[in-house]
Amino acid sequence: MKIVFLASGTVRSNFSYRIVALARSLVRLGHEVSIIAPKADKYNNFLPENIAVLDGVKILQPFQFATKHPEINLLPYIFGAVQMLFRQKPELVYIYKPTPVSIVGLMGKFMKNTMVVTDFDDIGSKVMRIEGYPLHQRILVSWSEKLAARAADRLVVASTYLLKKYKSEYPKKPIHLMPNGVEADWFTHSIQSGAAKRIVFLGAINRKSILEPLFDVLPDLIKKHSDVEVLIIGDGEYLSFFKEKASELHIEKQVVFKGWMPVEKAKEYLQSGDIGYCYMPQDASTAAASNMKVPQYMSQGVVPLVSRVGDLPNIAEEGRVGYIAEPDNKKSLLEILEHALTDLRRKDKAYAAQESAKLKLCTDVLAVHFNEWIASNI
Repeated sequence: MKIVFLASGTVRSNFSYRIVALARSLVRLGHEVSIIAPKADKYNNFLPENIAVLDGVKILQPFQFATKHPEINLLPYIFGAVQMLFRQKPELVYIYKPTPVSIVGLMGKFMKNTMVVTDFDDIGSKVMRIEGYPLHQRILVSWSEKLAARAADRLVVASTYLLKKYKSEYPKKPIHLMPNGVEADWFTHSIQSGAAKRIVFLGAINRKSILEPLFDVLPDLIKKHSDVEVLIIGDGEYLSFFKEKASELHIEKQVVFKGWMPVEKAKEYLQSGDIGYCYMPQDASTAAASNMKVPQYMSQGVVPLVSRVGDLPNIAEEGRVGYIAEPDNKKSLLEILEHALTDLRRKDKAYAAQESAKLKLCTDVLAVHFNEWIASNI
């Protein structure tokens, strides 16, 4: 099958990892796959990067301006994307994260024998509101999401929250549940942790509400476990805030900020037996999401510590391969962290977490399920 994906971010950004990984897996299944994506955006600091092929996936990059104003970049890009889409004559058009950039994939509705699929891995307009994006950008994304859901032939969703939402809105439309995963090379080896008590966090730092509970309980945790280490891998709007908070709480010796780095480099810091922090607040945007960091943790034998929000408890298999704390409850978080640090079965959980991710969250496995779903609905 000839498949064209439309992305809203550059193909090397974490923002596009979900479909780039899926595209690679589909190529291995024998499909001819292309991705239409920007060559410059905030994810590569607006420095144009020309890429023709990525592991067998053809990369198509329409002409665009490389400014820090997306509205200026938008118009020439959209016209170029439409031209490329029609030139490819795909059998399947796959719109990932509907935005004004990717929604041009709906033009596939005007092509003969072309199926259009829209993929939602969160509610983008809600995430943008939380992260402080301008109102006009949020309105455009919200409009894109509604139009893409209504017009697509089929939907792919990353969480049971989104599955229920769109089944309620479109009861006759085929919908496939596909969580975020990691590629097979993540399972090739893992490094045994050199620390007895280490907590790691990998991800963007654009919300206070995710990391703040950890920092609030750390002083009490350190009183009982002076040898605990905390590794923060990531960057974002609130990185400086948490550096200052660590200093104010006098815990800067226990907390190490590594900053942002390519995901392959970050993987080296995820070591088997560590505790992977993914304690999310209870709200619609977190319940709808499929957190990428959790399968990344698990693939390396890092034991995830999650909150009882959305699909997180299910991925942690109700505690068999992780630890679960109640959301928005610092007492619960502290108790679970204390238990995790002293748990004699943590190494067993680390092995179980890696095996669980290999069976359920490897992109090659997810691609096979997607492939079967597409074939069954033709």
